[in-house]
Amino acid sequence: MVRKTFHQMFQYTEKLSKKDKIKHLQMNSSPGLKMILGYTYDPNIKWLLPESDPPYKQNSTADNEGQLEYETRKFYLFIDGPSETQQNLKPMKREQLFIDMLENLNPGDAKLLLAIKNRKLPYKGITKAIVKEAFPNLARNW
Repeated sequence: MVRKTFHQMFQYTEKLSKKDKIKHLQMNSSPGLKMILGYTYDPNIKWLLPESDPPYKQNSTADNEGQLEYETRKFYLFIDGPSETQQNLKPMKREQLFIDMLENLNPGDAKLLLAIKNRKLPYKGITKAIVKEAFPNLARNW
């Protein structure tokens, strides 16, 4: 089975009815998916990156479908938090790490990552309310 990117999964999900969107998100649940949705919609998360999208070179590699799932482990580097790593990371280094991450993703997932940072998924109907219904434990503190 060919693994889909999160971008492809969301493109499919947006075409479904509300009930089916919730079901599809739950069926595709993974730590990476929950991080993507949490970092997009959790109002307690403060991104420490400039509001504008950085310039980056699009990746043309076709064989990196699972890359965003892997990269979600590094999302903490781009938000305000208590860890020493988060506190001591210089803004220029943080921005370069983000650009490096974008350049390692396929184009669809790179655009998705920018949308996560900007807190607005570009997929119709994948809203905060849908996420709350699909994953109530994830959204309990929103």
